[in-house]
Amino acid sequence: MSGFTVRFHPDGKTTEVEEGTLISEAAKQAGVPIRLPCGGRGRCGKCGVRIAPESDVPFDGCGMDRVLACQTPVSYDAVIQVIRKESDSTIAASDRRRVDAEDLTPLSGGLGLAVDIGTTTVGVSVLDLDKGVELYTAVGENMQRIRGEDVLSRIQYSEDNGTGELRDLLLGTINGLLEWFEAPAEIDSVCISGNTVMTYLFLGRDPAPLRLPPYVPEFRESEIKGSESGIRGVSADARVVCMPCSASYVGGDIASDIVFSGMDRSEDLCLLMDVGTNGEVALGNAEMMLVCSSSAGPAFEGGNIASGMMANPGAIDSVRIEDGRITYTVIGGSKPEGICGSGIVDLVAQLFLAGMIDKKGNMTGEAPYTEEDGERLLTVADGINISESEIKHIIMTKAAIYSAARSMAKGLGTEFSDLDRIYIAGGFGKFIDTDSAIAIGLFPDVDRDRYQYLGNASLGGARQYLVSEGFRTRTTEAFRRMTYRDLGSDPVFFDEYSSAQFLPHTDSQQFPSLFGPGKRV
Repeated sequence: MSGFTVRFHPDGKTTEVEEGTLISEAAKQAGVPIRLPCGGRGRCGKCGVRIAPESDVPFDGCGMDRVLACQTPVSYDAVIQVIRKESDSTIAASDRRRVDAEDLTPLSGGLGLAVDIGTTTVGVSVLDLDKGVELYTAVGENMQRIRGEDVLSRIQYSEDNGTGELRDLLLGTINGLLEWFEAPAEIDSVCISGNTVMTYLFLGRDPAPLRLPPYVPEFRESEIKGSESGIRGVSADARVVCMPCSASYVGGDIASDIVFSGMDRSEDLCLLMDVGTNGEVALGNAEMMLVCSSSAGPAFEGGNIASGMMANPGAIDSVRIEDGRITYTVIGGSKPEGICGSGIVDLVAQLFLAGMIDKKGNMTGEAPYTEEDGERLLTVADGINISESEIKHIIMTKAAIYSAARSMAKGLGTEFSDLDRIYIAGGFGKFIDTDSAIAIGLFPDVDRDRYQYLGNASLGGARQYLVSEGFRTRTTEAFRRMTYRDLGSDPVFFDEYSSAQFLPHTDSQQFPSLFGPGKRV
């Protein structure tokens, strides 16, 4: 077979490949990151690149053919232009914010590093442990996303290719976030908070067994030395502690959420919903704690949505429809580049309340949609669209999270109306409009004053773990009290999931604020 030269822009890297090699594989060989959210199956459309023969590349890139890297083989000497958005950049800040902890009894002296490893994003926080003060924080996209959007696709990738590349991508993400911090000294202790698969990949352990019954991790509590961590700036003898993981899909991030919220010592019945790719739910109080996970998918974090993006500058973060006209706000006030989770929730809610989509997510005659290749598209802003199939995907995502919470409550013999407090965790959770989330059937329809938004409680808990002995003790106690509920073998969950695949639900009585005289629908 003949070989070809492939040159990548703007990275400036070149590689030689055999004819028929996919562009995505050529990029991997050259060390050029290209996102494959759907695992390279050609379904998400997010690995688009521009390609032209080496001898015919336009100076400005215009006129180059746009193709999917995961589906297009190399058949000539080519220049590949990788399409990236400026909005994918890191958001970092330096301040001296005090950590609100119950006591100042640090895990060690000196500097500490808290890390939240999310499937979609990674957050870091550097602390002065002696003073209990945060010196620096940053958040960015988990580079592992180029090998799949969700944990199952990454487990599959690690089975096919080993854990090395995914671990390197994760460490590259963490170290990249820390590049902005001018450290006065080495870091003496680290707390890692992440779901079970992310924790396994950080440790370089094979996550494949997590897919098998009884869905219990072999390594539930882990600690390694700084020299083993691969994190830049960490001292060789530093303690690197991972938050405990209770089940294959309920990890240390939920343990962190629970203790950070305070529901582990509350006498009231509390529900915690972590709105992310995995859709974890906890229900309980100081006496007992039930936990579960529902494979929600990355739709609310911009994944599997062609115009979806993280909540960075340029993202549409809120939407309203009045008299058939769509208005929106954009993070940073700039020209919109895409739409993030809070905007997606708003958009679907507003379309439904305006009668532009029906309960199944089908666009109605009220919607100013166009058709392209048999798909109905609605324009939100210039170049930013949402399709009917994407709306239905969002409905499936919200159904997974809501039905997980509903089946947990029913299993305990209680109703949402009996809940004293509902905690919403997740990186973008604090930006969700409660009424919009209820309108699409994502959140329970209860008094709004019962809701408390925690933001990134996983990172918040990791911070407190580093500075407070009391928090560390509570984490151990809460972990031992947690009872995992496997929704995969729960017939109640499947009944609830079927009923929740509509807007907001097949049972309108579960949403009293929406239906009836003088109500919103």
